[in-house]
Amino acid sequence: MFVISLFFNIFDLKGTIAALIVGIIIVVAGSLYWLILMLIFAVTAYLATKYKLQEKIKSKFQEGEKGERHASNVIYAAIIGVTIALVNISKFHNIPYFELFGVSFASVNADTFASELGIFDKNVYLITNFKKIVPGINGGISKLGELSAVIGALIIGVSYSLLNFHNFTLYPILIITLLGFIGCQVDSVLGALFENKNKMSKGQVNAISTLVAVILGFLIYL
Repeated sequence: MFVISLFFNIFDLKGTIAALIVGIIIVVAGSLYWLILMLIFAVTAYLATKYKLQEKIKSKFQEGEKGERHASNVIYAAIIGVTIALVNISKFHNIPYFELFGVSFASVNADTFASELGIFDKNVYLITNFKKIVPGINGGISKLGELSAVIGALIIGVSYSLLNFHNFTLYPILIITLLGFIGCQVDSVLGALFENKNKMSKGQVNAISTLVAVILGFLIYL
């Protein structure tokens, strides 16, 4: 996977090393299923990133030079999931750690899909006041972006269900998809309020919005 990542330019070298370290932690602290779920996120996020890449490059909407992600992207995207995996070692109180892990990546995938695909919608509105803005501004939402967010979260929800229950179990699919979508909206709000004013970085926004989605998932469990 390390070599494949470099070959397809999914991450730069440092990003690939960071992804390798994250993968090792996940498979040791969680299980092979946890790693597979994270890889499903990585592959689908990669496909969304590479979609109409040349158009994104022309508009300067791409990640990196050619869509590749950096170590900081990997760390901020995975930090909540890695934390859940490490806490999972304790097996404290039979908390559904794998499901919360799924929620974390559903939130990140929803945001990735919304960002990478939503920019092709010409009707974009700022989430805080619904005024029309140009595509690419942090906090912008659109019909295409919102639909893409649902699809990104749903992919993780369905994948979780198949990995954990070996069939389509509706309740966790709906919960993970919903929380992933909510996490994406929190990301947009934080982006509009703080990232646009350089008070938070993109990575910090991603991590906090993911944490919010996971906390909501934990509250639902309680």
